[in-house]
Parts: sequence; C-alpha cells; structure tokens
Amino acid sequence: MGATYHCEACGEKVQGYDVDLGGVTEVRCLSCGLPLEKRARAAPERFRRVLVADDSPFFTQGLEAFLTSRRLAGEILVARDGAEAIERATAALRERRGVSLAILDLLMPRLSGMHTAVALRAVERGFGAARCAVVFLSSRRIDESFRPLLSELKPAYYVNKSAGEDGLLGERFEAILRKVAAVGPREDQRTD
Repeated sequence: MGATYHCEACGEKVQGYDVDLGGVTEVRCLSCGLPLEKRARAAPERFRRVLVADDSPFFTQGLEAFLTSRRLAGEILVARDGAEAIERATAALRERRGVSLAILDLLMPRLSGMHTAVALRAVERGFGAARCAVVFLSSRRIDESFRPLLSELKPAYYVNKSAGEDGLLGERFEAILRKVAAVGPREDQRTD
C-alpha cells in the first residue's frame, strides 16, 4: 500500500496518485481528484565534464543546448568523430581533468562510437582514472550482439536518437542521465 495523505475536501486520509505537470509532480486525491501536494522533479546530478562526439552538427549543437539549458554539464567538450573524442579525453586526463560523461554516436567516420568507447577505456586505464559513464546514441535499434559490449564497457547505456513513437527524445535522454547520475562512480569501475 502506498503513501496516504489527508484530503481537506474528503476530510479523511486517502490514497494519492501522481500527475506529471512537466517538471513538477502533483499528487491528487484518489477519491475526489483534488491536489494534495506538489513536488519538483529532481534534476539529474550535474556532470563535471561531458564529452560529446557526433559527426552531425545538428545533434552536437542540440546536445550542447540540452545539457546547457538544464545545467547538466559544467564543461562540454565537442568532437566531430571518435578519433577527435579520444584526443580530447586524453588531453583532459593529461591535465587531470577527466571526463565524467561521454556521449557517443555509434556511427561516426574514422572511429565509431563503439571503438571510441573501447579506446577510451584503454586511455582511462593508462592514466589510472575512474571509468566515465558512456551513453551511446544511434538512430538504429541495437541488437543482441551489442548488449555484451554495453556490459563490458560499463557504466554504458544506449539511447535511440530517433524521435520514436513518443517523440520525446529529450525526456528519454534525461531519464538515462538520471540513471547514470544515480549509479555514480564506484570502486569496481576504477581502471587501475
């Protein structure tokens, strides 16, 4: 049984149900439907440094705007392909300012997102740095052969960047970032 609330209109303790009002959750009385309580939706934790690698300026600019508008990134490093992403991540680690989140398109020239993530793990291991979270983006659906790689590269996640039936890419992406922030770095993710 869920939480109970006191409803002024009903004059008794009642069960409530949640209504998402876009950034605010309103709890309403199950009996009469009147509002009982409002809660702000918890924002995902801010990521110190985010590396975004995508060969599409449309998506890199969109991700930059998304991360900036929601104040999810302290600093954003942008790369046009996987090779440039590895260069930027290595430079950040060399300056002892590692990346906390890497957002990688799966299909890029020179070095795919998958190969970029494998190289990123090797670079992190070489610097003795903790693994950053990796979020793969692709307009293609992943198949079963990709799932073992997600496990090997963990913490790693996948978001389909097509609009999809719900048309809410931003909400799907933000949900993944909440999950990434909730997991956070763990000692078993260290690469030394």
